Amino acid sequence: MDRLTQLQDAIDKLALLFVSSLDHLSKNAPLVALNPDVPVVTTEHGMPKEILQASAQELALDISRQAKELETLIENLPPITQTPEEQTLDLELLAQENDRATEEYEAAVLEAKKLLQEVTQALREIAMDQSNT
Repeated sequence: MDRLTQLQDAIDKLALLFVSSLDHLSKNAPLVALNPDVPVVTTEHGMPKEILQASAQELALDISRQAKELETLIENLPPITQTPEEQTLDLELLAQENDRATEEYEAAVLEAKKLLQEVTQALREIAMDQSNT
């Protein structure tokens, strides 16, 4: 697996950890009154405080491990050895090469269509010759 794919996978995993952590905490946290005039209707929502605290610490540890792995992957990326101008020139050359390759591809497709028409015509002529004999 190349480095950029590893980096993307690590970013995806970190994002998934954030989302699942928020989901877990929001679903399992006990209800708290935000306004003293509006009481909490039920107390049977969520996990016990100790279990929720332990799971939150575990989730935070998982997130910090994944962030450290991501940081390590970023640090191990090869350095940029070109100036922005050199990078721009390389991209322009690649674009020109891509244009040439596209032209060659389109020419090959046209040639293939032409050959297909010739083969189809030859097969028709052979079929007509055989039906006349």
